[in-house]
Amino acid sequence: MKDQIDVSVRRSPKYSVFMGIGAVLGIAIAGILAIFVDPADMPMGYTVAKGMGLLLLVLGIGGLFLGGLVALILDWRGRKKAREFRVDAQIDMVDDPKEIARRRIAEARGEDPDSDAADDEDDAETGRDSAPGSTV
Repeated sequence: MKDQIDVSVRRSPKYSVFMGIGAVLGIAIAGILAIFVDPADMPMGYTVAKGMGLLLLVLGIGGLFLGGLVALILDWRGRKKAREFRVDAQIDMVDDPKEIARRRIAEARGEDPDSDAADDEDDAETGRDSAPGSTV
């Protein structure tokens, strides 16, 4: 059975990459800002380590968010530039999974996968009855 299908082809960003780069940039900015903090300017009870941890958390999450936002904007622009194509498609009917497995086993044994005698010969060679639960 043949048919024609309309497809849309476009470029799409990988969100995880953009979000990861945003988080790394946020953490790098937090590290740079922590270098310029004077410990004397910190409020009572806070240390530079606590301040840097807070900066890492806030700027890392902010960078993660902004990276995702950039990916969304690029994805939106990519949808505008999408190209439409009409392609020929061939749709095949799918066989029963048990039938596919039987054919693959027959091919692996070197037998003809289209003959039904392969199952009967297999039962005769192993000495099994066709009745389930029977013992020989």
